[in-house]
Amino acid sequence: MKPLIVTDKTIVYVPCPASHATGGTEVLHQFAHKLNQQGVTARLFYYRIKKGVDPIHPRFKKYVQEYATHIEDHEQHILVVPETRTEYLFRFPRIRKAIWWLSVDFFYDTADVDRWSTLMKMTGITKRYNLKKPDRLKIDLHLVQSHYAALHLEKHGITNHAPLSDYLNASFFTNTTAPVTVKENRVLYNPKKGLQFTQQLIQQAPDLNWLPLIDMTPDEVANACRTSKVYIDFGQHPGKDRFPREAAISGCCVITGKKGAAANETDIPISGNYKFADEASSIPHIIQQIQHCYTSYNTAVHDFDAYRSIIKEQEAEFNSQLQKIFTR
Repeated sequence: MKPLIVTDKTIVYVPCPASHATGGTEVLHQFAHKLNQQGVTARLFYYRIKKGVDPIHPRFKKYVQEYATHIEDHEQHILVVPETRTEYLFRFPRIRKAIWWLSVDFFYDTADVDRWSTLMKMTGITKRYNLKKPDRLKIDLHLVQSHYAALHLEKHGITNHAPLSDYLNASFFTNTTAPVTVKENRVLYNPKKGLQFTQQLIQQAPDLNWLPLIDMTPDEVANACRTSKVYIDFGQHPGKDRFPREAAISGCCVITGKKGAAANETDIPISGNYKFADEASSIPHIIQQIQHCYTSYNTAVHDFDAYRSIIKEQEAEFNSQLQKIFTR
């Protein structure tokens, strides 16, 4: 890996949707925040700003006070874009460029915020980075949030990549060890991922007390995780997903599929006893494992101690990775 050299004049620009709070946009704010703490000037460049609406979401005020209203196209600066916004790379020919692969699967998704933007992507009017022909656009460094992303880039002959994971909001480390007495026999799941297979599980065992994590505030999600025994995730796992980590650090037993990043032991390092293929033959075994987590929670919860230790170290690891990537 060849690091990105920065000086006192360097600005690291990060395109980000304005006034929009998701796990992904929080990661971008954390990135800029940590760089600024390390003495590297980083600025969010907000797009889709609405008149009269503060582009900095209230949840992210703690991360950022200043933001960029334009990007200066100069070799001394660096443009870091998530894999979903590679069109920005083509607008600034001189600036140094990096793609942060927060996911793999979303890179291939042409769906956007509105029908027009989606159509622009689908028809190729919106220029996007071509993984099959990477030499067409010079990328100074690829940043990979997961081992899954690194493997995917290498499959396309791209080796100039460096690890840059992410870390959980500090709120999940406050009172995360809930007393066993308040843990309920309840299964949490994300209905936006792997819903078809999850519905099969629910149909086979409706009495297991299923709770979808939807239409909740971050505090409500955190409380659900602290008071439940199991979290399942049979989605695609386009990277190191946040929900499994949030559930694990809150004392949940985590059961996943084997797709995407869940297929390797680096990105979701849990025992194979808690990973299942999302196929009909697995359903009885998954239900049996959920019941085991219910009846033997005091024992089963310790199967995730190593995973929790890794999660707790991710903020320090993030700081260290930034220092290796952005050097003077």
